[in-house]
Amino acid sequence: MTRRLARRLAVALVALVTAVAASAAELITLEDECRGRQLLISGPIEAGDFERISRHLGLFAAGNDLPAVQDPETLWTVKLDSPGGDAAEAMRIGRLLRGALATTETSYRYARRADGVYDFERTAATICLSGEGRLAGCFDDVVKAQCGGACLLVWLAGADRFAHEGELGLHGLSAVDQVVLRGYLEEMDVPAAWIARLADGDTAATAWLAWPERKELSGRAAPLRELLAGCPSPLTADEAFESVTAASEQVRDRLMDRADAHRRCRLDQVAGARAPVLESLLRQAAPAGTR
Repeated sequence: MTRRLARRLAVALVALVTAVAASAAELITLEDECRGRQLLISGPIEAGDFERISRHLGLFAAGNDLPAVQDPETLWTVKLDSPGGDAAEAMRIGRLLRGALATTETSYRYARRADGVYDFERTAATICLSGEGRLAGCFDDVVKAQCGGACLLVWLAGADRFAHEGELGLHGLSAVDQVVLRGYLEEMDVPAAWIARLADGDTAATAWLAWPERKELSGRAAPLRELLAGCPSPLTADEAFESVTAASEQVRDRLMDRADAHRRCRLDQVAGARAPVLESLLRQAAPAGTR
């Protein structure tokens, strides 16, 4: 979903699980009318968050009340908005998410409205769009989410990583043991040049990455690329456009068939690879006495 469209959609984001200690990361279940249910980790990462997040993911997977729009993969999208915190705990969370082939994303900041619903947090600034239709007019801008320090370590663990709108920060990593940090970054398939920058660079001060740098770190991790190597190739952006605009019905059908084949193959491959992690998460989410 583009940033422009996201600003205009009337998205109901419902908080389902929110009762946590104020000093720890807040775990918020977002229910988006377009994409289904996702987990937002908001606030500082503290000791004990690994166990809480593990149980929360297990409850997601075990839930039998998913909305009709739910795509199985959106359950495994973890949104991040955190200033950082406990790096050791963040690396434990990161390894969990990588094992689960989860997607990590930092995009917009969410705030709880008076009616209890979570929605985009707005700024005093406005954006005006010209033209006609439902996107025309002036609207309050949306606050960007920020993921820095220890949060960046969690974000880097995503099998798919997105930071089109949000901010990624390097600050706080200088306090982490370099040997431990290097080992983790190598485990997460971070490019060598970035490992050198993150482990050896001056990251004590606040340093937010520019868009080209965020784009360089975004994308698909090697384990997921290798897992899907045998699947039909996904549609490119041009092919996706052609699949709904081509004059030839045969061309549209051929492209849509390939898109569907890729999606089914991906779901099957990822489900098989994720099975051991999912089994462990379900055990943790089960009520005491039934495990």
